[in-house]
Amino acid sequence: MQSVRETELVSVESIEQELTLLVRRAQKVHLRGGPTEQVVERAAYGILAWLHDTGPLRSSELAAHFHLDASTISRQVAALEQAGLVTREPDPDDRRALRLRLTEHGRGVLKKTRAERRGVVRELLRSWSPEDLASFASLLEAFNAGLDEHLTGDPNTAERGQQ
Repeated sequence: MQSVRETELVSVESIEQELTLLVRRAQKVHLRGGPTEQVVERAAYGILAWLHDTGPLRSSELAAHFHLDASTISRQVAALEQAGLVTREPDPDDRRALRLRLTEHGRGVLKKTRAERRGVVRELLRSWSPEDLASFASLLEAFNAGLDEHLTGDPNTAERGQQ
């Protein structure tokens, strides 16, 4: 019979393996609405979704939220601007600063991409009970919160504490 410590170790090893598989498989998923639709890469989707959910933000706020350095966010935002998905506007709290916001085109692309992504998730989870779905959602949210806390406390994470 396994001790509590041995069971915990086996569980942690299993979770680590499953997370590795999840990340590898998720990177292979490229959702398209059709042959002429705009493809939204993972990083771009995250930025678009966060801007939609929170409203206009400064680049530094995006960098802090995603635990990325300013140059990485700057490159990603430049690509989104070039695609017409985001635009810059003066920050009403500091007219010297600029905030990023979704364009109408960006909102439309996000809406379509979100529906496609959620459709895939819905299809993958269609056989799960409502209780299992709620439990998985709660556990995944807790895991992500712990990961965010871990990254925020990491001295190697750029611009930490600006959330």
